[in-house]
Amino acid sequence: MLNVPGIFRVHTNEIRLPVMLRVVLAIALGLTPALAAPAPALGQRAPADTVALSLQEALDLGLRRNPQVHQAAADRAAVGAGLWEAWGTLLPQVSAQGQIQRSQQGAFVLAGTEFQSPTTYTGAFQWDLTHSLLDSGRDLFRIKEARAEVDGALARYDETALETASDVKTQYLSVRRQEALVRQAEREIDRREGHLRLAEGRYEVGAVTRSDVLQARLSVTQGEVALLQALQDAEEARLALRRLLGGSLPGGPLALTSDFTVFEPEYEPDALVARALGDHPGLRESRAAQRAGEAQVWIARSSYLPTFQFQYSLARSVVDTVEFSFSDWNDRDFWVVSMSWPLFGRFERYHQTSRASANLRTAKEEERARALQIEEQVRVAHSRLHTAYATYEANVTAFELAREDLRLGEARYETGTGSFVDLLDARVRAAEAETNLIASTYDFHIALVDLERATGRELMPEGAVR
Repeated sequence: MLNVPGIFRVHTNEIRLPVMLRVVLAIALGLTPALAAPAPALGQRAPADTVALSLQEALDLGLRRNPQVHQAAADRAAVGAGLWEAWGTLLPQVSAQGQIQRSQQGAFVLAGTEFQSPTTYTGAFQWDLTHSLLDSGRDLFRIKEARAEVDGALARYDETALETASDVKTQYLSVRRQEALVRQAEREIDRREGHLRLAEGRYEVGAVTRSDVLQARLSVTQGEVALLQALQDAEEARLALRRLLGGSLPGGPLALTSDFTVFEPEYEPDALVARALGDHPGLRESRAAQRAGEAQVWIARSSYLPTFQFQYSLARSVVDTVEFSFSDWNDRDFWVVSMSWPLFGRFERYHQTSRASANLRTAKEEERARALQIEEQVRVAHSRLHTAYATYEANVTAFELAREDLRLGEARYETGTGSFVDLLDARVRAAEAETNLIASTYDFHIALVDLERATGRELMPEGAVR
């Protein structure tokens, strides 16, 4: 329910659609049966298959089922495996090989003489251990780089979750806005039908010409078309919400149950900027990229240092031609400690170090640019939120004046002191004021969602959403 102090209240399941428009909507536009079916009026029970969805339930569904969130989670898991690989460089490599072979008895001819070859069994195995004792210190820096990549993946996941939650909130509000506009269009049809009956009554007693009746009928038809468009926009908004939720909503009528209340924002822009610069997921990702760049610089510099390796190998083999006993093994083992120090690499290491340093400088500048962008977004969103609140306050007053003007216009026309054109003008102003009030109410909450997106924090106060 959308609370507008002292004016009107909008309920989720007040939609009442004329039979003619339901048929036109279902046939001409091909909308879902749930939309074409009559929605319950105020005080009636919702259909048994109605799906009730609060804002928190929509957020939970979005974070569980949204494809972008799943992709970010998969990337996060893959980067975590990279950290294990980095730690594995500190451990030795062990390999083993083995084989067993049987050659059947045969014969061969040499210099005209035939010789018999017995059945032969051969067995062998070998295992090797290779350990890089000191890979110029690169292993330690690879671990640091892998940790930074994990932090970056976590930040990207958090940023994706933040963007998804913001999109779900915005679309949820958009659906509620369109539903409110549908109800406003229905109220407008009721109002126009009342004016049509008033014009017909005055025409029957000869107080006005038939022109007033024709204008009133045309106005009702225009209102029906406006309702049809409002229903179309509401259905499109619901489909967009379903997409953001990963298509997890079942079929049937959808009832959004969360209510929103406009409140006076009291956020300090400097405090919001400080919070955003401290822990915004986008900045955490940039800082992780900077740490990874620092590790890459040290990896490139360490290429000027020598590397040491240790290798140990043990091999055993045997050939038995009679009883398959493998009693006499041929043992062979060796170990090697080696050093490699490339003294001149044709400036390849110089190029790698320069490139890594340039990438680090780029990462630092990207972090600074991202911080400036976030600060700008926070301050702009904060200003827009206050503008949205001021607009809402102005529209509350405008709606009260337009409603009173319409009441006076109806009274003047009924008593013959005003024309039907004046009544039409008053009704148009009242409809515009009501529409503007609905739009400004949801624009306020959408501006609040934009401020949450900019700061990376939940800012909705307790009681603003019920």
